Amino acid sequence: MTPPQPPRKPQTVLGAITQAVQTIAKVNFNQLVLKPNAKVPELWVQDAGAAKAEVYPLLGDRYLLGRSSKSSDIVVRNPVVSHVHLSLSRDSRRRTPFVLKDEDSTNGIYQGKRRVKSISLRHGDLFTLGPPELAAAVRIQYVDPPPLYSEVLRYSFYGVSGITALIAMLIGVECTKFQVRPLPRSVNGPVIVYARDGQTPLRPPQNNAHLELKQLTDFSPYLAKAIIASEDSRYNWHLGVDPIGVLRALLTNVRGGGIREGGSTLTQQLARSLFRDYVGTQDSAGRKLREAVVAFKLESYYSKDELLLTYLNRVFLGIDLYGFEDAARFYFGKSAKDLTLS
Repeated sequence: MTPPQPPRKPQTVLGAITQAVQTIAKVNFNQLVLKPNAKVPELWVQDAGAAKAEVYPLLGDRYLLGRSSKSSDIVVRNPVVSHVHLSLSRDSRRRTPFVLKDEDSTNGIYQGKRRVKSISLRHGDLFTLGPPELAAAVRIQYVDPPPLYSEVLRYSFYGVSGITALIAMLIGVECTKFQVRPLPRSVNGPVIVYARDGQTPLRPPQNNAHLELKQLTDFSPYLAKAIIASEDSRYNWHLGVDPIGVLRALLTNVRGGGIREGGSTLTQQLARSLFRDYVGTQDSAGRKLREAVVAFKLESYYSKDELLLTYLNRVFLGIDLYGFEDAARFYFGKSAKDLTLS
């Protein structure tokens, strides 16, 4: 005769709700079928001694991992793993990262040899459940590769940053080869060209003294505006080199099949006049690069007005003429401050 069963303890409303929630919360990963090409975060769990990892797609917003099949969504039958070892949770917003949290486990979660309590997960993060020295430690990895465009942008940023750092380093090295304070003399003595007999000058030398004006306001108000408009319209915003002007000159030269446009700024022209020994005189890419280095350094030491004043006073204008004061007196017989549009 079967002994009478003890009376069952009546289930409270709270107990019924808890049991229902636990039942609903359980995730059957075997029944999850993803659409072709669907991309969702995954947790790869590789037990000690297993040939490959089990893959768990993380479609929801919260998961529990542990040894208990009643309390955990992801069950790992390993003595190192606690009843409930860790939780994975995230905001319901799209693309927010999962946060891994240790749920007071006995053996802990380790990233390398560092024990972690809570961490925002990134693609490729690797952990062990239990110290990594344990032979029975479980290996888990978070897999959520970013979109292709994100990778392209990231590596492009790294590439641009690396190239920029390399250029800055090269500029720094080149800048040690010359000094810009004080500025070197640019006015040379007269050049005399003789005939074949070596005695007869083909052009009489210019013996006029070089003159310079002290301030920009001493020049004609039209002169500085005309120079900037014709030679370097973006003078007041670039740092010695105008990238737009360089690109325009490059396209013009490629289309023309030769060097038709230089793209040099006023600061680069000044660098060519004042630092001829360093910059050189040949038409080459090397000279342009040295011009740019000098221009960058000049812009870092002097204001735009100081550079413009130096340009107006000392730029080489041919026929032994340096600066617009000398040129105005030679061509027009008047000072540069008296020049007009007519």
